[in-house]
Amino acid sequence: MIAALLLSLVPILIVTFLIRRMSKSNPSYQTSSPLRSFFQYAVLFAMMFVVSSGLVGLLSRLLNPPPFVAQDDSALALSLAFVVVGVPVLIGVALWTRSSFRRNPQTSREPLLAFFITLASIISLLSAFSSSVEAAQGYISGDDFAGQSLASALIWGSIWAGLWRLQSAIIPAGNSRVHLFIGSIIGLLASFIGLVGVISNSLSYLVGANEATFVSFGTQGITDAVVVTALSSLVWFHYWIKNMSKSSPDTLWFFYVLIVGVGGGLVVSVIAASTALYKTAVWFIGEPESTSALVHFGSTPGSVSAVLVGLLAWWYHKLVSPQATARNEITRIYEYLISGIGLISGAVGLSMILIATIEASIKSEVIVGGSAVNALLAAGTLFIVGGPIWIICWRSIQLEASSRPEKELTSPTRRIYLFILFGIGGIAAIISLVTSAYQLFNDAFTVGIGSETIRDMRFAIGVLVSTAIISAYHWMIYRLENSNEVSFGSRELTVLLIGPANQELVRSIRKETKAKVNTLISKDTSDLIWPIERVVSLVKDSSDEQLVVVLDNSGLNVIPVNRD
Repeated sequence: MIAALLLSLVPILIVTFLIRRMSKSNPSYQTSSPLRSFFQYAVLFAMMFVVSSGLVGLLSRLLNPPPFVAQDDSALALSLAFVVVGVPVLIGVALWTRSSFRRNPQTSREPLLAFFITLASIISLLSAFSSSVEAAQGYISGDDFAGQSLASALIWGSIWAGLWRLQSAIIPAGNSRVHLFIGSIIGLLASFIGLVGVISNSLSYLVGANEATFVSFGTQGITDAVVVTALSSLVWFHYWIKNMSKSSPDTLWFFYVLIVGVGGGLVVSVIAASTALYKTAVWFIGEPESTSALVHFGSTPGSVSAVLVGLLAWWYHKLVSPQATARNEITRIYEYLISGIGLISGAVGLSMILIATIEASIKSEVIVGGSAVNALLAAGTLFIVGGPIWIICWRSIQLEASSRPEKELTSPTRRIYLFILFGIGGIAAIISLVTSAYQLFNDAFTVGIGSETIRDMRFAIGVLVSTAIISAYHWMIYRLENSNEVSFGSRELTVLLIGPANQELVRSIRKETKAKVNTLISKDTSDLIWPIERVVSLVKDSSDEQLVVVLDNSGLNVIPVNRD
């Protein structure tokens, strides 16, 4: 096996030698080459996993009891082969990479290097975290073979720590944002799952639901969830609290706070609250599947826990989100996403109400898996929960659109939102209409139109009514906003710049105001510099359609001009 592994490494070593000779014989080759860089980092990446696998295998044999060691000699041979062959190759390529950094310090700024370090860091983080959880849970429960998990946690944790120090030393802060972003999400999601497990297992244990629903056995589920919560909280604290939260907000920062933290927490809370509300309504009003409260409400502790933890995540990230910052596309994505979720929930509820009403009116068995009352309760839950969310979010969005139409109505997020709802709603309505027509004509030509025809059409009718309402409403808004855009965007702004040449100023004015810009280069002004931000601001704030902007030795002058 070792010989085969050595033979497989021969081509890599030959290519490495050739590249080294090329870099020495050709000085220009020492500048950054994407192909060479990819090869270097890929070999380092692969060797890191080979060596780590070997070290985990060797260390686990020391930490596990002797019977385990004596049973698998082939695994020992493989681990030794990985270490004996992989370590020299890893050291050699690492030294080669370090020497290339010294010859060309700009190499450390390559996005490719940041990509490989981020990928290796995230994989080592996940491996170290999962292994740490398994090791801690194993030792607490008395598992004799938890040493293998501990070995994996120690090796992968060391690799992660080394990569973190390497990244902090050589990678620019801007190239590390993706790493912090992904790590923050991993820590948040794992903490969420762990905390939900702690609360739900505790509630189940307190009310005696564990034995009835087989959620967990005794306090073992609580202990396991505490371990997950504790370790994942460390990950989240390191990535978010200690690092990313203290950096200046950018796109990834806003995406994490608003979409993942605020939006995700709210969505999870709404879904969990709907589930708990439905279970409660079925128990008191509908037809529960079991007469035992412990069995019927077996999943309710999990729902209640998800509501509490989701609201906690929503509250915290809402608290840290900057309130006074200008409205941007990330903010819009969050608001339109929540609005869309509420609208879809309400639409599904409306469809189910119509379906259940048709079922009840013809006195037949309802939708598979429940009674007409249960179906109405599920529909009412979706409608009651989703409707207010949509009304609140959409009202806030529409207020923003009425106060700043020139920005909100032209937003790509709003256009996409309206177009998707109109388009998908229209397509669903057409499909439902075709389905209804088919079922109607099919029964008319075969068995005749009767109550069963209406029953067969119930799903199509429910979807048709709800999607037709959604599609018509958003199409009306889309058409109205197109006409409004013409009215507020019909001002044909023309700007004449007189002064020194400055293409950056021309581009900035065109980008910010969509104006038609002409320039005249005046004499004896080459030493003057246009105040770009000030000029753009003056042009944007002006209500005139034609402006002459002059920069001379006397200063900056903005002169409104009438049309001929």
